[in-house]
Amino acid sequence: MAMLRSNPKNIFALSTAPGKAGMSVIRLSGPSVVNLASIFSIDIPNPRRVKLCKLIHPETKEIIDNPLITYFKSPKSYTGEDVIEISIHGGKAIQNIIFKVLSAHEDFIYAEAGEFTKRAFLNGKLDLLAIEGLNDLVNSETEFQRKQAFDQMEGKLSSLYNKWTSQLIKNLSYIEATIDFIEEELPLNLISEQKKEIMNIYREIEDHLNDANKGERLRDGFRIIIAGAPNTGKSSLLNHLSNRDIAIVSPIAGTTRDSLDTYLDIKGFPVIITDTAGIRKARTNIEQIGIKRAESKIMDADLVLWLMDSSKKNNIQVPKSIVNKSIEVWTKSDISIINKKDINISTKMNQGITELIDIIGQYVEEGCRTEGAFITRSRHRDALEKTKNHLDNSIKISEIELELLAEELRSAVNSLGRITGNVDVEDLLEVIFSDFCIGK
Repeated sequence: MAMLRSNPKNIFALSTAPGKAGMSVIRLSGPSVVNLASIFSIDIPNPRRVKLCKLIHPETKEIIDNPLITYFKSPKSYTGEDVIEISIHGGKAIQNIIFKVLSAHEDFIYAEAGEFTKRAFLNGKLDLLAIEGLNDLVNSETEFQRKQAFDQMEGKLSSLYNKWTSQLIKNLSYIEATIDFIEEELPLNLISEQKKEIMNIYREIEDHLNDANKGERLRDGFRIIIAGAPNTGKSSLLNHLSNRDIAIVSPIAGTTRDSLDTYLDIKGFPVIITDTAGIRKARTNIEQIGIKRAESKIMDADLVLWLMDSSKKNNIQVPKSIVNKSIEVWTKSDISIINKKDINISTKMNQGITELIDIIGQYVEEGCRTEGAFITRSRHRDALEKTKNHLDNSIKISEIELELLAEELRSAVNSLGRITGNVDVEDLLEVIFSDFCIGK
C-alpha cells in the first residue's frame, strides 16, 4: 500500500453531478480545510456530525446559503486527510460563489480529475484494485456490472492477490535465509518444499487466467454482431431490438455501409449489438470499406446473429470460421417459403423476437456471469501473465542456483504488486485517475 504523503494544498470540487438539483455536495480535502470556518464565518461541527450553518460571504457579509456541513477528521475520512462536505441547495449560482471565494485563498485549489481518490491511494486508504472497482461502480449500467464492481471495490480481488503475494514473500524469505546462512544446518528439504508451494500458486494463477475473459466482457459489454447478406433485415432487427430508428431501412441493397451500435441490458448484463454492412461482393469502393469493417467486427464478436431471408431459396451460409459463435436467424417469417427452421422472426409482425432475445440471453449469461474473483482489466491480465512466467522460471531453476531462484521470485512479487499498487506504480496513476470525474 502507498505511504502517507503530505499535500500542502487543500482541494475542492463539486462531488455530485453538475447542473440544477435539489441538493449538491461540495467536497474539500487537505491539511487545513477547517480554515473554512474563518472564511465563511461558520462553526465546524464535531467529526462525523452534521450541522446546519449560515454560509456568510467574507466581503459582502450576505448569506450565500444555509448548507449542511459534515466534517471527517484525518485519518478517518475518504482521502485520509481532513475532509469537509458542504451540502448546498443545487443552484449553479451558489456553487459559483463558493468556488470563487475559495479560489481567492492560496491554500485552496480546484481539484483535478480523480484527485480525491488519488489522495486516498497515496494515503493508504484504497489500493488500485479498489479504486478501479469504485470507478466501475460509478459507471455501471446493469445489475451484474454493479455486483462485480462492488465486489472488487470491497476487496475480493485484492484479497486473492495479497494472499498469493504473502505466500511468495514467505517462500522468498526462506530461500534468502538459505543463501545468507549457507553454513548453518537447515532442513534438507527446505528448498524443495518452497518450490512445491510456488508450484501451487503457479497453478492457481493459471486457473485464474483461464477465465474466458468473463470479467472483462462483463465490464466492457458482450458484443453481438448482426451480419449476413444485404437485405436480410439486419437494420430492421437492430431498430426493433433498440426500440428506435437508428439504422436506415431500405429495400436497396448496400444501404448500411458503416457499423451502427445499440446498447441493451439483457438479464442484467451489458450488451452491445452492432448492425454491419451486408456481406457480398462490393460494387463500390465505399461499400468495400464497409464490408471490410464488418468482417473485422465479426471476427472480434462474442456472438454473431447470422441473418437469412426465409422468403428466398438461396442464402449465404454462415462462414465456417465463425460457425461456433453464430446463431442462424431466419427473417421475414411472415412471407416465408422455407419451413422448419429453428429461429424464425418477423420484425414487421413482431414474431419470434421474444424467443430470439431469450436465446441471446442464454449466450450472454454464459459469456458474462462471474462468481468469485475474476480479472476485469487487461493490465491485471498482463501482470498476472508476467507473474506466472516468473514463477515458471523459478520452478525450472536448479536448487543450487538459489540467487537466480530468489530473483525470479522477487520479479513475481513485483508483478503482482503492480496490480494492487503495493510497489511503485507512478507510471500507472495518471492513466487510472484520468478516468475519474473531478469531484471523486
